[in-house]
Amino acid sequence: MNRRTITAKAWLLLPLGLLLLTGYRFSQLEDSSQLQPQAPHAVKVQTELLTPERLTGWAFSEGTVQAYRKAFLDFEMPGKVVAISKLENGTQLREGVRVFGPDEAVQRGQLLAQIDSRQNSASVTALEARLQAVRAQKQEAQARLQQAENDLALSRQNFARMEEVYERGVISQDEYERNKTALLNAQSTVRMSHSALDAIESDILSVSADINRETVSLEKTSLFAPFNGYIAAMNIREENHYYPPAGITSNRDREASSAIVVVDDSLLEIQLELPVEDTRQLEEGQTVYLASDDSTLYQAEEAQFVGNDVVTGTIWSVSPTINLQRRSQTVKVRVDNDQQQLIDGEFVRAWIATTVVDNAISLPIYAISFRSGNAFAFIVNDNGQVEERQLTLGLQGLRRIQIIDGLNDGEQVVTRGQHLLINGSPVDVVGAIQ
Repeated sequence: MNRRTITAKAWLLLPLGLLLLTGYRFSQLEDSSQLQPQAPHAVKVQTELLTPERLTGWAFSEGTVQAYRKAFLDFEMPGKVVAISKLENGTQLREGVRVFGPDEAVQRGQLLAQIDSRQNSASVTALEARLQAVRAQKQEAQARLQQAENDLALSRQNFARMEEVYERGVISQDEYERNKTALLNAQSTVRMSHSALDAIESDILSVSADINRETVSLEKTSLFAPFNGYIAAMNIREENHYYPPAGITSNRDREASSAIVVVDDSLLEIQLELPVEDTRQLEEGQTVYLASDDSTLYQAEEAQFVGNDVVTGTIWSVSPTINLQRRSQTVKVRVDNDQQQLIDGEFVRAWIATTVVDNAISLPIYAISFRSGNAFAFIVNDNGQVEERQLTLGLQGLRRIQIIDGLNDGEQVVTRGQHLLINGSPVDVVGAIQ
């Protein structure tokens, strides 16, 4: 096929192509003329009608329960444990057993244990025997003093008569001098008797002091309950030797090494560490809610802390200084534990109401959106469309956040589905919380 033939065929196909292109364009115009404008699709959302309500801010912390009174009892000298007191059923004292301290009727608490004290007992016995002997000497000295005083009285009477008759010249000078000497001797005997009695009384005081000293040593070989409570740890056994611990400072080590640990669980204390901004809102006497976990406290708060297992305590003290290591302030909470709801050593969570705002406009936390760090939400207007509102946030509660500015009482706010919205979007409210 030559070049002329190809060119002729190309000129024949050109009109045919133009004809097909023109038909396709007319068909497009016809289809576009049949299209109708469609309204934007309404987004299904859930809303909430704003109503002022009470909002509470909380401070959260955790701590370990400690008995306000805990005694670490140790013998003050080494020795063999010869006795551990027994219960009415004949069994020995042990962990968990309640013991009783001194009261108005009993000056010394319940005897708990003893180590071998025979040497101290022998010393006390010897000193008591000596004391009895010195007391007998005192009685003899008192009798001698009484006799000397009687002799002195008689000598005074005799000398008075002799002096009278001597002045009348009835007796001689020698006889007068003998009666005078007898009076002086009687006075001297009384003075010596007084001195002897004073010496014996001093000896009694000295022996009594020795007895008291040995008795104190004897008491150091026995352990008594210092107050009402229970035995938390028993680290001794009968017939085993005991040696006092040395160089121990922490309560954990003392509990493991002391002979007996007694705990008064009627009053408990929990030490909390809180941020400085939270402690500014706290004061002594404020209620603290305590439980083993946050879920229990969360459920109790929903029921307004009525009919639940949450324990309540009160703030005893708020430290005015900041802990340099933790950069926090120490808050001590005390709990009356008469119903035995908490135990010493238990770990608890603590909730404290710091701020309460009445008639607060608030939103659920999930209803607030953020863009570039700025909070906003959508309200539904009378036309069924949404309006975007910029929000100023305030107090944050457990589930809701206070809206200081941006929303008003009675407005309908989108709480679910807001991620599909822009300003002016039409909505279909499928769930509304009144």
